[in-house]
Amino acid sequence: MNREIEYGREATARNSISARMLADTVTVGGWTALVKVAGALKVIVAARLFGAGDAMDAFLIAFLLPAFFMDMLAGPLDSALIPTLIELRQQAGQEAAATLYRSVLARAASALVCAAVVVALCSGLILPLLAAGFSPAKLETTRQLFLIMVAVVPLSGIAATWRAVLNSEHHFAYAAAVPLVTPVISIVVLLTAGKQYGILALAIATLAGGALEAILAAIGVTRCGYPILPRWTAMTAALREVAGQYAPLVAVTLVMTGTTLIDQGMAARLGSGNVAALSYGTRLLGVLIVIGPTAVGTAVLPHISRGSLLGDPKNLRRVLKNYGVVILAVVLPATGVLIYFSSPIVRILFQQGAFSESATELVSAVQRASLLQLPVTVLIALEIRLTSALRTNRLLYRVAALSLALTLIFDFIFMQWWGVVGIALAGVALRLVSSLYLSCKISLAQA
Repeated sequence: MNREIEYGREATARNSISARMLADTVTVGGWTALVKVAGALKVIVAARLFGAGDAMDAFLIAFLLPAFFMDMLAGPLDSALIPTLIELRQQAGQEAAATLYRSVLARAASALVCAAVVVALCSGLILPLLAAGFSPAKLETTRQLFLIMVAVVPLSGIAATWRAVLNSEHHFAYAAAVPLVTPVISIVVLLTAGKQYGILALAIATLAGGALEAILAAIGVTRCGYPILPRWTAMTAALREVAGQYAPLVAVTLVMTGTTLIDQGMAARLGSGNVAALSYGTRLLGVLIVIGPTAVGTAVLPHISRGSLLGDPKNLRRVLKNYGVVILAVVLPATGVLIYFSSPIVRILFQQGAFSESATELVSAVQRASLLQLPVTVLIALEIRLTSALRTNRLLYRVAALSLALTLIFDFIFMQWWGVVGIALAGVALRLVSSLYLSCKISLAQA
């Protein structure tokens, strides 16, 4: 009888944790979706002001390097910091956790400032390579815009570190809402000053948005009782732990960027129009990954980090299984609906002017194939966060190497059979193999 009561309590606890994780996922996903909508509105406003001419070309190339460093260096900070931060707070108190985070903040800010300075000094060499074919005047405009926006790189790292602290304290809504600032500021500036100052207004708005994001994140951290000033301390075991988890995540982010370049290069071998078809056909997937799997990973990590501290891997697997089943019950039907309506979606979004009916059919086929990746990407997001919680991020080095090799192999084979649609299907096969590999390695690590 006592065993039945104990089992019932365990089941209730698991269901409660799964419910909280689901609620947090909805919160993060909702705010992320709102950020993406605001971003789309910013693009629409910019398109109406500047069209597809030299000004937008210059802005997009100028922002390419800052965006790359933000994604590669600032993006993984939360996954690397949160598990160790939670463990230290549970075992040694908030003051010890604050010391760790301030030291991470000092190192992250220093590294990103150095990266920004080096790239700015080398911009005269790098930008002509990225902007081959630009006229001297257009290239100079690109360089000016770049020098304005490169300061966003260290700001993004600082804001990401503060958002990690907020997420570790379960302030998911505030942390997810902060990135809304940049697109909103950009829209306001474009509407009020876009005609007068041109594309320069958009660059200044991007910098202002990054600065305000950092300020708002700092306010949130202060309200949680943490100091906001960085503090450089000697290397500790906790810092080594964060660094050990951070490096594999950077490697995976770099590989993901590399696989996209491989996909585009393979598409270029198929003839004119295939690179554009692949880009248009995978655009919806990119948005959904930010809203769905990214939100899942953000909401889950603090919960499973606490669960791993309890030293009960079986219970942790049960919690994640319950949560994963609920998430897939939502994602699978939604994926089916999107695949079914793929052609109307492409027709509404793109089929105007030079975008023909035949292009719509090809892009729709690519989009249908790419959307098959969505459920598997959700599983991978859970598995990557679980590796972070279990301090087994070194597995990600192997996943990164495996991903690069399989991208080349699957792309080459599948494109022979299905053309550019095969490249999108190769992404499905790649993610399936990566997910199975991670699942097996995590099970062995927990055994």
